[in-house]
Amino acid sequence: MTSTDPARANEPPAITAVTRRDIFEYLRGISRPWWGELDEVTFLETLYDLDRPPVGDSQLRTVRADIQQHRLNNDDLPDDWIFEDPRLGLSHGPDEVLLTFLARMVHPEVVADVQEAIKHVEQLNMLLAPDGWGLRPYEFLSGRPLYEPVRVPPTGPLVPLPLENEDTGKLDLVLGQAFSLLDCAGEETARDLVRTAALTLRRDGGFFHPIPGDSWTEGTCEAVLTVERELLPTCTPEAEEVIWRTLQSVLIQLERIDVQNLVVEGDSRPLPNIPPDWRTQAVAPATPIVRGFRIPFATTEFDVTRGDFTDLEIRGSQDSGGFHYLYDARVRRMITDFVLDDRPQVATLCSVTIIKKGDTFTPRIKLWKKDKKTGEVSATQTLPETGATRAVKALVDTGEVHENFWKVINFLQGCTGMSTPGGSLQVVAGDEAQLAQLLTGQDRTTVLGAVRTAIGGGLTEEDIRLLSNRKEQLQRFERLLTDPDYFRQEESLATTRGAEAVWQAFFEANQWIFGYGLNLIACESINDGKLERITTGANIFGGAGKRIDAIMRSKGLISSMLFCEIKTHDTELLAKTPYRAGVYQASKELGGGVAQVQKTASKAQQLISSQFLTRIYEEDGTPTDIELSTTRPRQVVVIGSLREFTHNGAVNPEKMSSFELYRTSIQDVEVITFDELYERACFIVEDH
Repeated sequence: MTSTDPARANEPPAITAVTRRDIFEYLRGISRPWWGELDEVTFLETLYDLDRPPVGDSQLRTVRADIQQHRLNNDDLPDDWIFEDPRLGLSHGPDEVLLTFLARMVHPEVVADVQEAIKHVEQLNMLLAPDGWGLRPYEFLSGRPLYEPVRVPPTGPLVPLPLENEDTGKLDLVLGQAFSLLDCAGEETARDLVRTAALTLRRDGGFFHPIPGDSWTEGTCEAVLTVERELLPTCTPEAEEVIWRTLQSVLIQLERIDVQNLVVEGDSRPLPNIPPDWRTQAVAPATPIVRGFRIPFATTEFDVTRGDFTDLEIRGSQDSGGFHYLYDARVRRMITDFVLDDRPQVATLCSVTIIKKGDTFTPRIKLWKKDKKTGEVSATQTLPETGATRAVKALVDTGEVHENFWKVINFLQGCTGMSTPGGSLQVVAGDEAQLAQLLTGQDRTTVLGAVRTAIGGGLTEEDIRLLSNRKEQLQRFERLLTDPDYFRQEESLATTRGAEAVWQAFFEANQWIFGYGLNLIACESINDGKLERITTGANIFGGAGKRIDAIMRSKGLISSMLFCEIKTHDTELLAKTPYRAGVYQASKELGGGVAQVQKTASKAQQLISSQFLTRIYEEDGTPTDIELSTTRPRQVVVIGSLREFTHNGAVNPEKMSSFELYRTSIQDVEVITFDELYERACFIVEDH
């Protein structure tokens, strides 16, 4: 009853009965009927000839007659009658019949709310994608998108969301999707590795060290592909890269953008069967065991992915040659090399030699490749420290130019805006390690007293409190941004309910975040008071009147005023629907916040003084040493998060550019998002 392409009329449907069943179940569960803002007849007559008599049996009613009799007169048909009616062809007809019906369901004439239509399209596309179909916008009607069915590459098995780390069955389907994509791409080696493998996800948890340059946190996960141990040699870096690129594309579609790496491991082998009397059957050793004799470790390597750097100490040699070395105090062995990467045939290592000149330790670095192949002649190198030899594939020795080498490293670490990987790790000499062990477990008063005695009282408890508290508050800042349950808990405890009240209280208690967070100009409250101030309707520093979320002054001989309007991190930055194709306008809250802080600053400036400089007085009239410049005070709006512009880990360039063009075009007002303010606070506390 609908018009279809004659060339494809005889093609078998690609949309399976399973997919159709899932679609009908979804449509039955939505909050509005399928005909939306229209009535059933008006909806259907744009798709079907409702007055055409049935084929082969003229006694049956037409569709229009059935609607009149059973839906309007008797009301004895359910709302979902159309899904199974053979005359409409939704359950068994051509794909285009069902797809045209679905596109009509999300038409602006049927669904008035654009966001509701977008939500339905996203859900329908997820159900249609495994069968190679989807709905895409092709033009706009009054600024609202119109959709049409288009062919899309099949996505393979459908994995329901959410995908948790422990969902073994779902992860096996994910691996099956990757296998199918690799097979279609002709990647035979990678495909065969995946065929018999098992996929798991595990969290970093602070144990696995991040890859340089990534954004790993304790919540970041890595994909672990467990393959048969005999297949490990065939898992080359190239094959591993192909598998990870394919697997990552599947995980991103399943909203698991936190999985940032692939680790390939061999499966474990079963332990041998041992008889109960194995001791009596064991062969006696050729040489007697000497009590108290310690057998040295055969290796002096330290695995950076599994080892604990806090176990390392600097120890000196017994002679006076000035040679020092690193020592692992936990397993009691000397460390000469750090294993950066360990592969079946080649390992990448970093040799570190400690040279002491006076009271200064200087590390000398060698980067080298260990040749692990057997049966081939390799270049060898003798270690002066231990006398052992090793097979070397490649070697870069910075010993002769170590000072210039460290100049480059220090330059990179000092570059503004550049993040160097890894955390802050400390290696101490043996006697310092003993001191640290003695202080472990002591209360703060005891430790502080000991330090005062040693250094003459230069460290105060306030110094310790500031250092520890700011890091704790930075962690709290991150939780408020990323943990909705924690934010709701804080909101329920606030004396004044509301999301803005949570942020207001947090910034009142942590004014240092604003002090170093806005254009990196040090700012503070007006006179060690609250950030929130009355600006219009009464005196700016007391009494009743209109309040601004924060008013501060820059630090200097003469201070400039700064007004700040604080919204919430969930406040939308842009309107949900485009104003024109690829053009998004500022949200009502963003535009209102900018206008509010502009108006407040203007009125406050007129109220304070008509002079260029204004002196601040105490409540009893005593003049202070604070002078404020009232010429064009700075204005800031803290609002929203840049995460609004991301979807499945990718940034929407149209939304991002619309936002940047808007905020850079405003004079006197700086618009900063909560996540940007958090990163600036991290720069101060953690120096990155």
